[in-house]
Amino acid sequence: MLNKKNISEKGSILPSILLIITLLIIIGLVYFLLKGEGPTTTKTTAIESPDQQTNNRYEFEQYEGFDDGLRNPSYSEKYQLDELGEGVASKDIFNIDINSDGLNDRITKTKHENATSHSYYEYKIELNKNGNFIDITPDGFRTTEGADCALQKIRFVFKPKFEIIKISRKWQDSWETPTMATKTTYNIKNDSITQTNKQNLEKICDVAELF
Repeated sequence: MLNKKNISEKGSILPSILLIITLLIIIGLVYFLLKGEGPTTTKTTAIESPDQQTNNRYEFEQYEGFDDGLRNPSYSEKYQLDELGEGVASKDIFNIDINSDGLNDRITKTKHENATSHSYYEYKIELNKNGNFIDITPDGFRTTEGADCALQKIRFVFKPKFEIIKISRKWQDSWETPTMATKTTYNIKNDSITQTNKQNLEKICDVAELF
């Protein structure tokens, strides 16, 4: 049989428990309301196909590192290197009409590893002539890479017109010694890649910084 003291103690404890539970519920509700309050902003980077790209250098700067303008390959494959870590590492093929004749031409980007910090990318450009692909790649269309500085980089631009920009410099004394960089621009004329402009820029170590 309960005495008056036990009843009194239980009567005083119960409101305290209810008060604590109520406070916890209120705190939980306030937390979720504050967490969901206001619009959330998510920064996204749209990856465009080559035929959607525009000739705007600031669009390239949203990507980490250097961007050669080639994105979303139609075909991509990685290869096994030899026991020394040398050979063709990967190949990407981009099918896109670069001479506005309604046929998809082909740009092939191949990565070569040589077990040093001087791996490089090689580019091959082919025009589609009724199903036959004709190689129109200029000589020396590859990157020249150092551990900290690149001596040659290439960027493809697809709009408002197709052009290729190559920025390169000569090696002197060491890979890190700045030398005068030259910007060369190529366009398609009479179904061939033709140099249309060449200019000196400035002395620099990494030519990627000049794009």
